[in-house]
Amino acid sequence: MATQDEARMQSMLQTLQMQDEMVEEVLVYSKFVVVYFLQQDQQNPGWRKANIEGPVYIYRRRTAPYFKLLVKHQSSSNDLVDNVHPQWELDCQKNYVFYKVEDPEEKIRGLWFHEDSERLRVEEIMKRVLKDLQNGPPRQAPPQAQVAPAPAAMGGDSVVVTRASLRAALRSLADDDAFVAKVVQKMKEQPITDRAAPTQGFAAASGGHLSKTSR
Repeated sequence: MATQDEARMQSMLQTLQMQDEMVEEVLVYSKFVVVYFLQQDQQNPGWRKANIEGPVYIYRRRTAPYFKLLVKHQSSSNDLVDNVHPQWELDCQKNYVFYKVEDPEEKIRGLWFHEDSERLRVEEIMKRVLKDLQNGPPRQAPPQAQVAPAPAAMGGDSVVVTRASLRAALRSLADDDAFVAKVVQKMKEQPITDRAAPTQGFAAASGGHLSKTSR
């Protein structure tokens, strides 16, 4: 039976997947933060509220970008969404997490937490994610080839050979340089009058390989 925390995390995961189907796992969550931006191009530089406040999530995705930070604004769709990048610079103080993204044109972000214990949890995960990314991006598992099922045997070692399977087998053999060289050599060794047709020659030179390929 799932615990209350597990049920909550599953509910959050499903909510995030409604916006991004590639979301795989919620790594950390805090119920409320206030977002600040550092204004540096004005007469009075300093931290300014970004009018974004609400829960913060750091989650993992199945495809690149593999990690994202999201602050879900409570009263509008004006969310903060950042792709976590190995070049981020992180600075943390009591109740605050500051981070500079990889784009120098973007403002430095600040997240204010009501509870410093919440800040510590998020900081720990952010540092871990950045370390993982700096060691190299996660690798996707290569897609598995779709292998057609083998035709049923008719008895003994015989197999059912269809036109489609024969055509695929011949194309596979024609693309095999070693096989083609073998066929050419065999043709050179035979008198011209004894040479078989190309299709028969492929099958004969395969030494039974054709039947195995077509299975």
